[in-house]
Amino acid sequence: MSLTTDHYLPSLRPVPPDLGRKLHHNHMEQLGIADTMRLAYACNQVENCAQDEWRRQLYQDQLQELMTANGQFTVPAIHLNDGWAIDDSMSLPHLDRILASSEKIIAERSGQRKSEPGTYRSYFQDVWKPGSDPLDYPEFLDFATSSDILAPICHYVGCIPALSTTLPSGIRFVESNAAFDDQPDRPHDSQLYHIDYYSLPNVYVLVLLRDTTREHGPWTFLPRSISQHVKEQLGYWKHARGYRLSDEEVFSVANPADAIEFTGKRGTVLFIESSGCLHFGSRNSIQPRFQLMLGYTGACRTDFSETFMPPKVYPVQEHDSLLRKLVLQKSLLPGPV
Repeated sequence: MSLTTDHYLPSLRPVPPDLGRKLHHNHMEQLGIADTMRLAYACNQVENCAQDEWRRQLYQDQLQELMTANGQFTVPAIHLNDGWAIDDSMSLPHLDRILASSEKIIAERSGQRKSEPGTYRSYFQDVWKPGSDPLDYPEFLDFATSSDILAPICHYVGCIPALSTTLPSGIRFVESNAAFDDQPDRPHDSQLYHIDYYSLPNVYVLVLLRDTTREHGPWTFLPRSISQHVKEQLGYWKHARGYRLSDEEVFSVANPADAIEFTGKRGTVLFIESSGCLHFGSRNSIQPRFQLMLGYTGACRTDFSETFMPPKVYPVQEHDSLLRKLVLQKSLLPGPV
């Protein structure tokens, strides 16, 4: 999808929250996903062009310097191919600390439904506490901002990314559980195939916090090239086309054998462009699935969530590297930091 915006820029003004919410409502059904994304990108360029240009320039001119100051690499370089990559080395920095802390969090917070009947995505519970957990469990942000994690994302998006402050949440600790599903007999909501529209690209880093099999309702996806073929053939993201796609729709133009299930041992990590790869998850999680989800975006998003949602704030220390500050402070501008 082209995001050329020059013809929009002279007349654009900040979008009022009520209008942003209306345009975003029900997966951008008012104008259609593709047209809403173009408009949102143009509006966000007006608001965030300085941050966007700076992040792209830093990537082009100073990436190695930023990475060196941020911390040494500990594993061979990871490269996303066709929209995804998996690391099962179990040796990424801070991963051992995350896995140890995750057991404590699971023991304290899992197994009890926290939502009312009829709640959207009741089967998918985020037990992360954004106000206190980043301070109580700093290893999660240490992992999210480590050079080994950031390098493949930087190369894929072509800039210094930011941990999302609105949608999707930049950090989630998710329990998926069929026992909490109000409609267990049929896939619905995020259990159906879809492509994220928040930012182009939008990259997830997903960590299995427990061993995961098909019985856990694994994140399931199609590689980017196949996903884009399906998108084109079905007219997905066009006006009046729904956001969720059934298996029957997807596999009318794709091969079911191409679907990849993210299963594996505790500590396995998936890098994936959720804005390019069709995916679903948490389908029939007979065994509870526990997964860390980190969401990275660019400075100029392709949705209107920033117009009506208060941004999440991540803790930053004065001694943090510039790269870490950029990832944790989306609004950071050139100058003294």
